[in-house]
Amino acid sequence: MIIAKPIYAFKKAYMQITNSIAFYPVMIALGLLSLSWFATYLDKTSVGGSLIEKVPFLKIDNANTARSLLSSLLTGLITLVTFTFAMVMIVLSQVTTSFSPRLLPDLVSKRGSQVVLGTIIGAISCNIVVLSNIQTLPSGPEVPLLSVVLCMLLGFASLISFIYFIHKISNEIQIGNIINNIYRNTRDVLDRELNSGSYHEKWEEEEEFYTVKAWDSGYFDTVTTDDIMRRSKKMGLKVRFLKDQGMYLLKGDPFIEINRPMNDKILELLKENVILRHQEKVVDNFIYGFKHLTEIAVKALSPGVNDPGTAIQAIDYLMDLLCRLQELSGRLKVVQRKDGTACLIYGPIPFEKIFYMCTASIRAYSTKDVAVQTRLIDLLSKISERDEQDKHKQLLEKELNSIEEASLKDMKAKEDKEYLETILQNARREHIS
Repeated sequence: MIIAKPIYAFKKAYMQITNSIAFYPVMIALGLLSLSWFATYLDKTSVGGSLIEKVPFLKIDNANTARSLLSSLLTGLITLVTFTFAMVMIVLSQVTTSFSPRLLPDLVSKRGSQVVLGTIIGAISCNIVVLSNIQTLPSGPEVPLLSVVLCMLLGFASLISFIYFIHKISNEIQIGNIINNIYRNTRDVLDRELNSGSYHEKWEEEEEFYTVKAWDSGYFDTVTTDDIMRRSKKMGLKVRFLKDQGMYLLKGDPFIEINRPMNDKILELLKENVILRHQEKVVDNFIYGFKHLTEIAVKALSPGVNDPGTAIQAIDYLMDLLCRLQELSGRLKVVQRKDGTACLIYGPIPFEKIFYMCTASIRAYSTKDVAVQTRLIDLLSKISERDEQDKHKQLLEKELNSIEEASLKDMKAKEDKEYLETILQNARREHIS
């Protein structure tokens, strides 16, 4: 128990650090700083000068010229990194206010902007090191020839990175690209789950299971599967989760069932590998993708934004994702060891809950918009077409009734009501009935 908390805190901190906007810039900057020190060492041993002699057009052996060049380059790079960082903050602020604050974890973890920041900061570090070594090296030439050339090349690399950054940031700020990225990430995770072979209609375990209550409050985010499988093998431990991923847990809630009586070793294993945190990343949990698309659609339908086109695009993507999710509906995810025994048993995929979360929120904000309501009805029709066993017939019928009740009540124009009523009748006749 004494070891569990530090290890859990380390894993949680590791995930937060590696997904931080500062992680890659720091790593790249340290790498380039180390490269500048290595180049300085080569200059001290005259190896750097010998290399530059082979490309004489890059040779700058005048101390004043080198100092003036590097000083100007350093000033420009500091301005560049300030502007780059300001642009990143503006983009994040705009996404938060215009779309949804839940999108920030995925945007912050984008590697492109982090690489640009790291390259420019690393170039600044190299310039500082080389400037301090002009006419100050205890041995070797007055001007570290190789180091000066390295700084020039990093300056060009920073400029190219900045051009790439402007192109990338101008694309990332477009709502169409944001929605498309969320959709593709969620689709890829769903496809991976569909092809994993880990989902079963039924999975019975004859052993007696013991309930474990949540040891802390937070969102049930993810499980470090490899570690828990390796360490639980000797114990013969099986873990059954009673809560869906993405749900918020209160300390003391029934959370897990295990096939062994609880002891300190098992509790330590669970605390180290079941991660509870407060971020929403699609790659860790595909349910967040549905949530993010729904929030974007609702935000677009709000009076302050009034962008039904974005809402319709989000509904189209939700249509595709819900049809894929329907294939997993009600199935249990079982992570098995090589010998075929179960290790981790997740609860059934809550299709009905996710479906209602998406459609009810959008319906509530779109009762006066015929185009959005029509697209919602199309979504229900497509899901019904792929519901070969009529598992969700009653659910879809209820949603159609809710759309009819809310929309016909709020719509003012008689023509809009008649058109929507026709669409509803066609949907019931062709798909739901």
